[in-house]
Amino acid sequence: MYVTFDLITALVVSGAFAAGVLVYRRTAPPEGGQSRGERLAVALGAAATVIVIGSYLGGGFRGIEHAANPAKSEVSR
Repeated sequence: MYVTFDLITALVVSGAFAAGVLVYRRTAPPEGGQSRGERLAVALGAAATVIVIGSYLGGGFRGIEHAANPAKSEVSR
């Protein structure tokens, strides 16, 4: 069990949620701007971007963790 993976996943999800909320609120139309659906689509896109970047960084950290111990990564045939 990798505790770091669970922590990174929780951070990525909370960051994505926060980014989505911030983008949704900041794109509020003053008068006649974007519709509610357009704002929601932009917010979901921002959240998806945070998830993709966070997943990449989390996978990279996990990869470094595995590469640090090469004895475990050898497979006996």
